[in-house]
Amino acid sequence: MIILLVYLIFSAVLFDPKISPGGDNAVYIILAESMISGKGYRNIHLPDEPLHAFYPFGFPLILALPMLVFGSNVFILKIFIVLIGIGMIYLFYKMTEHLFKNSAKMLLIFCISVPVFITYNHWIYTEVPYLCVSLAALYFFIKASSKKKSFYYISFVLATYAVFIRTVGITLVIGMILILLIKKQFKYAVILALVFLILFVPWQIRNAAIHQEGGYLEQLLAKYPYDLTYGRAGFSDFTRRIFDNFIYYSFIIIPLTLMPVLDSGIIFIIVGSFIVLSTLLGLITRLKRMSIVEFYFIFGCAVLLFWPRVWSSERLLLPFLPLFIIYFYYGLTWIGKKIKFRYFAYLILGVLTLLNAIVIFRESIISYKNNIAYLNGDKYAGYQETWRHYFETVDWIDKNLPTRSVILARKPEFVYLKSGRKSLSYPFIPEPSLVKDALEQCDFIIFDNAYKNGMARVWLLPVLEQDPDKYQIIYKTDTHDFFVIRAIK
Repeated sequence: MIILLVYLIFSAVLFDPKISPGGDNAVYIILAESMISGKGYRNIHLPDEPLHAFYPFGFPLILALPMLVFGSNVFILKIFIVLIGIGMIYLFYKMTEHLFKNSAKMLLIFCISVPVFITYNHWIYTEVPYLCVSLAALYFFIKASSKKKSFYYISFVLATYAVFIRTVGITLVIGMILILLIKKQFKYAVILALVFLILFVPWQIRNAAIHQEGGYLEQLLAKYPYDLTYGRAGFSDFTRRIFDNFIYYSFIIIPLTLMPVLDSGIIFIIVGSFIVLSTLLGLITRLKRMSIVEFYFIFGCAVLLFWPRVWSSERLLLPFLPLFIIYFYYGLTWIGKKIKFRYFAYLILGVLTLLNAIVIFRESIISYKNNIAYLNGDKYAGYQETWRHYFETVDWIDKNLPTRSVILARKPEFVYLKSGRKSLSYPFIPEPSLVKDALEQCDFIIFDNAYKNGMARVWLLPVLEQDPDKYQIIYKTDTHDFFVIRAIK
């Protein structure tokens, strides 16, 4: 199919062979390594290799498939994600074809023009795999509703597995159960509940037994997810969170995601208002014919609004973005009928597609320059200076420190992935005693002095200054002052 080929070309043009500095991707690779090694689901980068209970196992299990053959090769893993992304786009097309028939291709063209889909189509994150599995679950559920009931079983397994890729997938399972109950298809509702509980309950029991703090539910209910000591959020906290998230998504994230050519605050508000109002209109026109798509979309929006504001981003929006596009199109079609302009929806989507093509072209030039520099030996081309120096520091550790060293670092997963050294992070809370405990476990420390108010300055420096004779600087980057410090035992 030509459109899929174009999407593959876009993905190749914007492809980045390097690992993302986000950190999550390194953790997923490490967890997959742990599973392959036979150690179970553990944080093998930490000194004591504890069991892992934060990220569900679905995505690391997917990564384990290519890693069995190629190992922890970031380039191969990214190619693997690209292939999953092609499947995701194809499933979006099949679902929209079922909903819109003749308009499906136009929606697909617009979808592949949205740069965020292309950008995340090679990052080793959960977004694209989750989209692929969840859209497959939706597609087979819709097929089962109108044709073969046996498709339900496929959709149930896929929806359940989606939960173990991203916990937000539970909204899909709940939506399916509710729509089945409304349609009085009680047998299938019970089967789905059983399939889900057979996997979910043992997983929750396992995690509860580990006694690991900071799970998704705890973070959702916390005032500040990075420090649970602030306590639980109250009614006023959730009210403010919902309002802040609605404003942020409506007037920044959504317009910037669907139309990233924007660069003006007032234009954000105008375009965001138009997109959100059109999407709401599209949803309202479908409420009389409630289906799994409507339930899932409503529950997804609720998650976005209730989630801690500090994490609100395009990454949280992305799992539901195809549904936003669907209801945006419904709303444009409704407006077109009211103003008696048959091609109104096509016109708007066409304009947005052309504007997005400008962004893709602009980003492709940057990507080309970075990739040429990378091929010419600059393995950190495209990184911000601070990350360049962080990875340079880890490279120095790889070449100069004993393999059994334990490193204290802001991003311990990268230290392990790039140097093989066990590593741990210092706590990001105002508790000097906990920072001291972390220092006592390590042999060396990466101190990043890149930001005046950075984590190392705020949490680590005051404790280091209490006993300056116990620490010795043994390496320093040329700029940005990244240090490796020896802990004198």
